Amino acid sequence: MIELRKLRVAWLFLCAVSVALAQQNGQTPAPQLSPGHALPSPMATAVRTNEPIVVDARFDEEIWAAAPVVTRLIQRDPHEGEPATEQTEIRILFDQLHIYLGVICFESNPAGIVATELRRDDDMETDDIFEVMFDTFHDHRNGYRFRVNPLGTQRDEFVGNEGQSRNANWDEKWEAKARITEQGWVAEIAIPFKAVRFAGGNGAMWGVNFHRTIMRKNEDVFWSGYNRGYTLTKISGSGHLEGLSDIQGFRYRVKPYISGSTLQSPKPGGGTSTGYRGKFGLEDAKYLVTPEMVVDLTVKPDFAQAEVDQAQVNLTRFNLFFPEKREFFQEGSGIFAFGGGFNGNDLVLFHSRRIGLSDAREEIPILGGLKLSGTQGPLEIGVMNMQTDHAGNSPGQNFSVLRLRSKLLARSSVGMMMTRNTGSVLGGTNRELGLDSNFNFHRYLGIQALVAKTSSTGLDDHDWAARGKISWNSDRYEFTAQHLFIGNNFRPEMGFVGRAQPGWNGLQRTQSNVAFRPRPELRGIRQMEFTGAVDYIADQDGLLDTRVGQAGFITEWQSGDVLNFDLSRRFERLLEPFRISGGGGTVPAGDYSWNTAGVQYTAYRGRRISGSFEVEHGGYYDGSITTFDLSPYIKPSAKLSLSPGYAWNRISRQGSTFTTRQLNAEVNYALNQKWLTRTALVLNSQNQSVTLNSRLNYIYHPGDDLFLVYSETRNYGDAGGLANRSFIIKLTYSLDR
Repeated sequence: MIELRKLRVAWLFLCAVSVALAQQNGQTPAPQLSPGHALPSPMATAVRTNEPIVVDARFDEEIWAAAPVVTRLIQRDPHEGEPATEQTEIRILFDQLHIYLGVICFESNPAGIVATELRRDDDMETDDIFEVMFDTFHDHRNGYRFRVNPLGTQRDEFVGNEGQSRNANWDEKWEAKARITEQGWVAEIAIPFKAVRFAGGNGAMWGVNFHRTIMRKNEDVFWSGYNRGYTLTKISGSGHLEGLSDIQGFRYRVKPYISGSTLQSPKPGGGTSTGYRGKFGLEDAKYLVTPEMVVDLTVKPDFAQAEVDQAQVNLTRFNLFFPEKREFFQEGSGIFAFGGGFNGNDLVLFHSRRIGLSDAREEIPILGGLKLSGTQGPLEIGVMNMQTDHAGNSPGQNFSVLRLRSKLLARSSVGMMMTRNTGSVLGGTNRELGLDSNFNFHRYLGIQALVAKTSSTGLDDHDWAARGKISWNSDRYEFTAQHLFIGNNFRPEMGFVGRAQPGWNGLQRTQSNVAFRPRPELRGIRQMEFTGAVDYIADQDGLLDTRVGQAGFITEWQSGDVLNFDLSRRFERLLEPFRISGGGGTVPAGDYSWNTAGVQYTAYRGRRISGSFEVEHGGYYDGSITTFDLSPYIKPSAKLSLSPGYAWNRISRQGSTFTTRQLNAEVNYALNQKWLTRTALVLNSQNQSVTLNSRLNYIYHPGDDLFLVYSETRNYGDAGGLANRSFIIKLTYSLDR
């Protein structure tokens, strides 16, 4: 407890020093810099329309001619600070319920426009795109991102905390139409104010930024924040939008569902059993308490339409992390973020996949849940309570979460989180308490700190964790140094600790990495990157567990292709024998050191055929390993895409050879933007299973879907045969105002 008290003092001291530094530096939004001079953040104006706007990419309404035109887009790549090589015109209108964008993307070679994707929410990294980022609270840290390609395909995303949390699974209702013309391509976009949360009152100013990609030139242009040290998700680099007044968001939304399913599984004595199930429930209901605060309710939700998780071959001693995709958890997800770390998930205090899904990723029925999320002045608030039903011999569990985070200065924050789980695996109740801070200075300097404690039945002392991190990340230089401590009795049962395992003795982890990224005047080369990293992991008593040193060299070509070489030196100490899952044998306890070398080629995604190829070879405990990873991406047409990803590992040790194979093959076919199909074949040789998952999605109304899902898993090897087979039909329908 003395150590924990000292750590709290250190956390408070770090916050105080950070605030002092921020005040010294003014912490005002950074001006936009071109290579030779400074420019203020640009301003755009929205014009009210009293005539209805038909979203058809025609701009027939007279009011479009009265709207001011945004034209000055600047290159980030290939020539930072220079004007875009192709002209873009952007006009903004609004009425009480919608904000409209009229976009004309001029193109001197219309035949070179790349438009290959019809699937909604695809990243569209293969296509020409236009996207807008709205900072609706004008807080320089959170935003809503809307993207469209020349076919009118849509993608949306919520970005929180200056890009530190990004939720691509966030979905809302909005319209977009696009078409290719003789002068280029045009897009007309209508975003309902009810799709976003915004500060109440008239005359509010929003942050806004625009980004266009011209694929045939591998050119990216921005309206604001075009310096290479920024990205679109760095909300503080946005410009400003004025003119909005008398706008109305949604009041409520109710989204019930109905589903039916059949499930076949093998009987212990042979043969198969078939079960039928019908379900009706409330997927999500939203009610706007204030323009900034929303209540979500779910009753007996169903996650049958969720995509099958990507297969992951696990040749380490530690747990795998799977992302959250379920709709109820998307609202306010950025507020509930706490932790992250070295690889994004080594310490997460709250991971919503712990609710309603087992460690084996099987559904546990949820009886209901209630959530309040949003902002009140500078304070971000997240409150959640959920109750699961019993599953087999396991009783139901109740999960409670409270998250508070206060915006501080221009781009910084301090916060706390509390969780409570009444169905602890250790019996009784599991509780978590955490404090965190995040400070951003100048453009590129960041300082983060957190401290957390858990309370579990029968576990005392060494039940806390803490992290401190400092980083500098610009286009030319990168530096990160961080330290993490986790006690062996720290058990966040609603969170995730990547290296936790039975019998472990906690950890102390120190990591540092540097990068130098010059842009030499060499023919065909856009940027080079020289990297170095050290990762030192010991238990809570200081006994070394893992040490990794790594050096790399990356070349990005003007064509968009990337070539990467890396070398690493690794040390692992096994206090207990390590059994390699899937038949790889057992590595005896002891100390092991080895070297590894690898090369990876990633092709520019603007081509019909792209993807990546990686080969790695080196030691592996008391043997050696060769890894081959092929991830092609093939786009024969706008309707069809194929991504037959395949990974192969060959391990040689003690005169024997062990091979793993991982297949994540996916075929997507879109009849149009309403009828979408996805078929995935997942093979994992470690658990000797093959899963086929096929899904038909009919989007008969924005936000409302009909799903038909067929899934079958078979085991092979000694325990071969059918594991399960299911067919599911599900219909959702939302009512909102």
